[in-house]
Amino acid sequence: MNKTFLIIQREYITRVRKKSFILFTLLGPVFFLLISILPIIIASANKSNQKILVKDESGLFTALPDTAGLYFNFKYNGLSIEQLKGNYSSMDGGYDALLYIPEIKPDAPYGIEIFSEAQISLTTRIYLENIIADKLETINLENQNIDKQVLLKLRPKVKIDDKVTSGESQKEGDAVLASVFGYGMGFIIYIILLIYGTMVMRGVMEEKSSRIIEVIISSVKPFQLMMGKIIGIGLVGITQFMAWGFLVAILNVIIGAIFGTQLAALQQSTAAVGGEAELSVIAQTLESLSAHPIGFYLIMFLVYFIGGYFLYAALFAAIGSLVGDEETDVQMFALPVTMLILVSIFIMMAVVQQPHTPLAFWASIIPFSSPIVMPALIPFGVPAWQIALSVVCLFAGFIFTTLLAGKIYRTGILMYGKKIKVSELFKWLFYK
Repeated sequence: MNKTFLIIQREYITRVRKKSFILFTLLGPVFFLLISILPIIIASANKSNQKILVKDESGLFTALPDTAGLYFNFKYNGLSIEQLKGNYSSMDGGYDALLYIPEIKPDAPYGIEIFSEAQISLTTRIYLENIIADKLETINLENQNIDKQVLLKLRPKVKIDDKVTSGESQKEGDAVLASVFGYGMGFIIYIILLIYGTMVMRGVMEEKSSRIIEVIISSVKPFQLMMGKIIGIGLVGITQFMAWGFLVAILNVIIGAIFGTQLAALQQSTAAVGGEAELSVIAQTLESLSAHPIGFYLIMFLVYFIGGYFLYAALFAAIGSLVGDEETDVQMFALPVTMLILVSIFIMMAVVQQPHTPLAFWASIIPFSSPIVMPALIPFGVPAWQIALSVVCLFAGFIFTTLLAGKIYRTGILMYGKKIKVSELFKWLFYK
């Protein structure tokens, strides 16, 4: 046990001191937070004002609503379209485009054109089409003596209150939040399994190719070495996630201080567009969020992270012991294990849509898929007995795969210069 602890200590200290680990730990939160504020930075840098001159021969439009960066002017409506086409770019300091509305009928708006020296953006064209269509819709409704508010009431907005019942008890439900939690936890574990499982495999390959393993094996059993490596790298992953959480909290404060004004303006803009209904939806979402057992979700996430990591890390360690630096061999042996993870994520994406099917049940019980599938199902309400059965099967599967991987590891780690056949692996499993 003492030797295993020394290997864990060596793996942990060696990896956390690497420049790549320190750099990735520091830059990881910066990268993710940069993604969140990048739209604000790009929007601020890409902001420009466009002036559009309007020539309306229909008499249906006296004004068009301006938007951020897009302004309309009707002051030269008395001039002919030919005069304006040749001079709009130099009038009043220059207009960016000329919008021409010929004599049209409100129910047949054909022939509207826009002239510009440079191609206008798709966003600008869609905005123009929408505001013109809104104005013509209002005119058509008035011509038909139809009140727009009455028309809107013919198709009211329907909201279904989600209630989850169990016997006589009842609690609030939210399919959207359950799906968000499900997808989030499933994808995070999926990424962890791939990244740190591959890290274990690469670590074993490096030691085997450098022949340092021959020295280590002389004083420690192969199984102890494999477990020490798996636990050590797992602790590295936990350390990295804890560091990311701490750094994200600090960066959130810094970004709030630097971009607080822009974020407030963005929130006000969203509120202005969505109105009271948007604020009501946000309030209901926050209320529903408080009803979810977040602490329980985090505990289950940690349980399945640990179980899934140890299960797949043992398999990746065994694969690493079979090959050296030959990428072809690595891909051949790693493909089945990688496919198990990929199939699990595909199943997770399907069962989140239909969480109470036989596929969802069995995928949450089978150890190879349960680390990804079960955390995604828990927010939808999973019986306690099913969770207990899933956890027992997961850790039983971990013990079973670790024992098998250990038998492959102890033989493969010292084998050099030979192509290993799949049939030989089954023989190794029965070696005493």
